[in-house]
Amino acid sequence: MPSVYFQTFGCQMNVADSDALQRALAARGYAPVPAPEDADLIVVNTCSVREHAELRARARIAEFAAVKTRRPEMRIWVIGCMAERFGEKLKETIPGIDAVIGAPELVDAEAVVQRYIDKEKHAAAVNPVHPARGVSEFVPVMRGCDNYCAYCVVPFVRGRETSIPADDVVRAVSERVKDGVCEVTLLGQNVNSYNDNGNDFSDLLRRVAAIEGLLRIRFTTSHPKDLSEKLVHTIAGIPAVCRHIHLPVQSGSDRILSLMNRRYTVAHYRTLIEMIRKLLPDADITTDLLVGFPSEGEEDFASTLELVEQVRFTAAFMFAYSVRQGTAAAKLDDDVPRGTKTGRLNRLITLQTSITRSIYESMVGRTLAMMAYGPVEKRGAKFLKGQDRGCKRILIPCIDMKAGTILQVRAVRSSGMTIIAERI
Repeated sequence: MPSVYFQTFGCQMNVADSDALQRALAARGYAPVPAPEDADLIVVNTCSVREHAELRARARIAEFAAVKTRRPEMRIWVIGCMAERFGEKLKETIPGIDAVIGAPELVDAEAVVQRYIDKEKHAAAVNPVHPARGVSEFVPVMRGCDNYCAYCVVPFVRGRETSIPADDVVRAVSERVKDGVCEVTLLGQNVNSYNDNGNDFSDLLRRVAAIEGLLRIRFTTSHPKDLSEKLVHTIAGIPAVCRHIHLPVQSGSDRILSLMNRRYTVAHYRTLIEMIRKLLPDADITTDLLVGFPSEGEEDFASTLELVEQVRFTAAFMFAYSVRQGTAAAKLDDDVPRGTKTGRLNRLITLQTSITRSIYESMVGRTLAMMAYGPVEKRGAKFLKGQDRGCKRILIPCIDMKAGTILQVRAVRSSGMTIIAERI
């Protein structure tokens, strides 16, 4: 029986692509193994959103290539965004790579397997493997992006924006629910622009929520330029949709937002926050923040800190700008010194961490609905991990409880980034 090892970097869409490809390989008899040195095929799903992500992937691929020198029959596939960005050049820089498969090609995992596996002599006459599904899974509803933010390579490596037909999405979610999935996260670079023959993302949410047996629905990501009041009303009206909106702001400076081609102002963003707080007062709002964009000055950065202090995000993904060749920002002078970027990033992280801790501590004493994801061990103690209806992580002392169960728990203390609770 052939074996496969997956290493996935980057976003939830990459996780979804890896899962689809792994299942297509499983149908050809490829069983997953926990150690790369034991695999007949190693698949590395790569990310290009930032330089650090590419450097990590390159280092890992080089490690696998070294293993291959001892096992020449092993094959290495490099897939995803970095594969699309560099193409066959990757084979020149890292000898040992057998196939480079770009992100757009991964839209059809079955076609990938037919192209790269079915033609191989040893791929015939194998017994299919049936990998188990988790309690929570990612389901793409859109592919690609048309926004062309100045710093971002996603439109170049994932292609133009395409909405997956609602019937196909409902079918994919229904199949997962039949396999025991209790929660899905609907994925798109900008779900707000979903459009299937006039049906928008709000309409899609209603259809997915009607699937019997599905307990919770999450989604990401929303773009501030077209987040609608209709969508927030829809979330408020459907109990299964989690109270969590990820709304990347990137900067608190209008000047920087304009250079980034984000197509909204800070005032508009604040209006959206007010609308969400009014219609979904218990919602967790999270964001993305990018510091050190070309020409960013102390005044621009101070505006970002001010926005973060006022909005009080539950959590944030925070990064320092790095040049991505081929983007509009690559034509600008990367004039913010590395040390300044690092200093600003650290100041931002310190501020946001204090806000997150405060929000988590404010939950102590409250009753929460926790979906159980499974057991976990922390410092020698066993817990059941889960999540509330927002995005807050919860641990309760380990009990014999089936994953996918929704429990009523009381928060008894906070570790700063996790709620420790007890079952009611």
